[in-house]
Amino acid sequence: MRRGYPRIALPLRAIPIATRARSLATSRPRRAAVATKPPSQPTILLSSPSPEYIEQEEIDVDLLPPDQAQIVITDRAAEQLRSISAREADPGAALRIAVESGGCHGYQYKMELAKSRALDDYHFSHPIVKPSNILVDAVSLSLLNGSTIDYATELIGSSFRVLENPHAKGSGCGCGVSWELKT
Repeated sequence: MRRGYPRIALPLRAIPIATRARSLATSRPRRAAVATKPPSQPTILLSSPSPEYIEQEEIDVDLLPPDQAQIVITDRAAEQLRSISAREADPGAALRIAVESGGCHGYQYKMELAKSRALDDYHFSHPIVKPSNILVDAVSLSLLNGSTIDYATELIGSSFRVLENPHAKGSGCGCGVSWELKT
């Protein structure tokens, strides 16, 4: 109790809302881990490249069979993709994810919004949240297969991220974009 001010006990409902103490909610690591859990149903593969096209274009890649191609899309990432699609008024809007040589660990992720699917793309969607399109070219999928795609919101900005890539050695660079291939 401060000096000179008498203490008065009032029931909470008698205190105006504007003068009540406000609480600040933060996420703790254990809550953040729950938020990135994969959907209860597996991600859907909507389409895959044709072997004829890959052969015709002479792309040096072994195509993954549709039953083995897998990208996990978290609920947060799917909601953000749905929001982008609504804002663009385009149900075909998609996140294109590619793997390129470079970065401080040998490989880096490249992500951009795409309006259409290329003939060498695998097309994934969240099982419940629609539209939530993710496109990965055949060469990149060989390095991303089994990865989880999430959307993170932080004080410094928000972005899509590749998590739990089974082909990446360690956690990669601090930026979350550059990584090293397991040998």
